[in-house]
Amino acid sequence: MSGSSGNAGNPGLPGLIARRLVPPAGPERADVWIQGVSVGEVELAFTLALALRAERPELPLLVTSSTPAGVGLLGRRFRGLDPPPRLQPFPLDLPPSVRRLLDSASPRLIVLVETEIWPVLLGAARRRGLPVLVASARLSERAARRMRAARRLFGGPLRSLTVAARSPEDASRFAAAGVPGERIVVAGDMKFDRPLPPEPSFAGEVRARAAGRPVVVAGSIAEEELDLAISLPRRLAGPGEAPFLLLAPRRPETWDEAAGRAAAAGLRVVRRSRPEGPGPADVFLLDTIGELASAYRLGDVALLGGTFGERGGHNVLEPLQVGLPVVVGPSISGIRRAVEAAGEAVARAGDGEEAVAALAGLLADPSARRLARDAAGALFERHRGATARTVRLAFDLLDGRAGPERSG
Repeated sequence: MSGSSGNAGNPGLPGLIARRLVPPAGPERADVWIQGVSVGEVELAFTLALALRAERPELPLLVTSSTPAGVGLLGRRFRGLDPPPRLQPFPLDLPPSVRRLLDSASPRLIVLVETEIWPVLLGAARRRGLPVLVASARLSERAARRMRAARRLFGGPLRSLTVAARSPEDASRFAAAGVPGERIVVAGDMKFDRPLPPEPSFAGEVRARAAGRPVVVAGSIAEEELDLAISLPRRLAGPGEAPFLLLAPRRPETWDEAAGRAAAAGLRVVRRSRPEGPGPADVFLLDTIGELASAYRLGDVALLGGTFGERGGHNVLEPLQVGLPVVVGPSISGIRRAVEAAGEAVARAGDGEEAVAALAGLLADPSARRLARDAAGALFERHRGATARTVRLAFDLLDGRAGPERSG
């Protein structure tokens, strides 16, 4: 699977495992290999690829992903890049699989997006004198402790990494895990540099079905949060019409369940994946991968999933990028820094009742929504530039101005 979006479709789990075990040996060489484990990381890989190609338009690229959703997104996101990058699944972290792809693609630099520490790959890269950069790098305290406890496995590979950390806290954790301090820079979070998503192709349908009602986007909703999200049209109805709900469950396995629960609650549901004729509806179910960032453009307010259970939150920057006020729950350990930096753009709720009240307040107060939009814009303005810093570091490594020495 290489070179074009037509070859980068979702292969399904069994086919994906087979292609990861024995990576396709395409003919294309690649100076830079970029790996993004799943959908969010593939989006960042695309941001980085655009920036690399802006400086070197002919730069040969290999882009990989590990999950069915990530692999399926590769072709859609990278469609139109010229020359086309080589696209395929990430190999299993086994010596024969890693060696086969390294031999086939002959990269001169490997870029891992966010947090991926693969001992076999890193060891093979070190033996070949191949620099490895972790871009927009983040590391939880728990993961850093695991790496310290497994120094025999991670110690050597970590010493040859170059880290473009997302924050000073992440930089400190990578240093504590064993990456030499002189190989760590705080470059920032590339999510702040992502291109503004286009308006989705289903925008007209959502607006027609909403029929002037405000739109609440419930994004990245976990299974345990479905009841809260589905209750929003009823609980936010007030004296006027109930708002229209654009519901985006986090995992594909819950799409059918979400549709069933919404229908059982008396709501009229239409699904993105199953076009229907015009007619009234209460819920638009976004049961596709890779369209949520664009869908946020259709909302008036957003409820962020992953924050009302024990998951620590999902991507809060996607709704903020399009100026959407966001309500989050108490579980924000994975996004705390962004939430705190966002100020008035994010309302924090202690539970579902408080979330409903916060959403109702925002829907009733256009000035509060304007303040939130201004705060979101200021947040992005303050934090732009991580991609440019990461690109400079990548080219330094690629051109031999920094990087590891060959190790036997």
